[in-house]
Amino acid sequence: MIASAEDVGIFLRSLNDGTLLNEKEMEIYASIYEFNHGGLIPGYQSMAEYHKDIDAVVVQFMNTTDFEGYHWNLLQITHSRVVKILRKSKQH
Repeated sequence: MIASAEDVGIFLRSLNDGTLLNEKEMEIYASIYEFNHGGLIPGYQSMAEYHKDIDAVVVQFMNTTDFEGYHWNLLQITHSRVVKILRKSKQH
């Protein structure tokens, strides 16, 4: 599947706000999946999460990876820093 950061953001927002699936479909989805996305293949990884408290979808793509976890940890750190900045900006 090919998707841009904007595509992923639109999908995650609609998945989380209930406009993508009906109530029964949401129950099935929630029993199988999380309401965010993260994954990697050789040379590429991504993380996307909806943050209800600030009504924001943060999508991050990284064009490198390793399977030891180092780059994934960097992705998580930078992702959490972006969310922290967005939370602070919402407070003002």
